[in-house]
Amino acid sequence: MATYSDRVVKSVTHYQPNPLPIDQEDLGLYLTTELKRLGDVIFNQATFRLERTHHVPAKPREGDMRYFDGTNADPLGTGNEGIYYFKKGSPGTWIFLG
Repeated sequence: MATYSDRVVKSVTHYQPNPLPIDQEDLGLYLTTELKRLGDVIFNQATFRLERTHHVPAKPREGDMRYFDGTNADPLGTGNEGIYYFKKGSPGTWIFLG
């Protein structure tokens, strides 16, 4: 069974192209392989979803996105359930996205 952390790992998969082949006859295989890799990254992005969280993390990182329940986890004290983004700064702050 997939867990939240499995989805997070999939969601941050970045595409970096492999080096071009030296032999031009290998370009077809190279292109097929790179398109497959790109398709996997796009699929992982499309299947990613945020799980509702019931606690605010003690040490959030820049760029963290969380779906807070607005009751047990309410980083701004507004009672809003939804998606929040953590922006690093002094002090760091959660931004409500909706």
